[in-house]
Amino acid sequence: MQTPASTLTSADYPNFPELKKIDLSKVDAALIHQLQFLRKRSGVPLIPSPARGAWSRTWGSRGSRHYAIDRLSDAGDLFPERDRLMEVWLYAVQMQEFGGIGLYFDTKGPDGKLWPMIHLDLRPGRLFWACHLDDGVRRYEYFPAGRFWEVITEGLKEVRDE
Repeated sequence: MQTPASTLTSADYPNFPELKKIDLSKVDAALIHQLQFLRKRSGVPLIPSPARGAWSRTWGSRGSRHYAIDRLSDAGDLFPERDRLMEVWLYAVQMQEFGGIGLYFDTKGPDGKLWPMIHLDLRPGRLFWACHLDDGVRRYEYFPAGRFWEVITEGLKEVRDE
């Protein structure tokens, strides 16, 4: 049974004061608990994305884990501290609660500069992907097939070179 994250207090997520500014009424509390555990376990600061739809959506694909009509969203997008994306990814992969783990190399962070983002969700099963721009078109590469590792390598290099 899902419980809205809006029923939580800031004591439930002490490492995410930014969540106070986000409407959590359509987000599953289980996601916030897992994110808090990841933050504590990894020691890596994580900034919740302030982008519209990063925590819940009432538009778009019903298959999106962000979709929150007749259910709560169990997905969130975060910006790990610069240069620590892969560290967070490794911790997240070890947590079976996270079914979907995506890395986005076409996103701008809270400072308006290129900043890789991690998507985490509580879907059943496991799905890993890396997202990038290819001639201006957003492309997804899935593990283990395709260009998954190549996109990660290229994305990290591009961020370092900026």
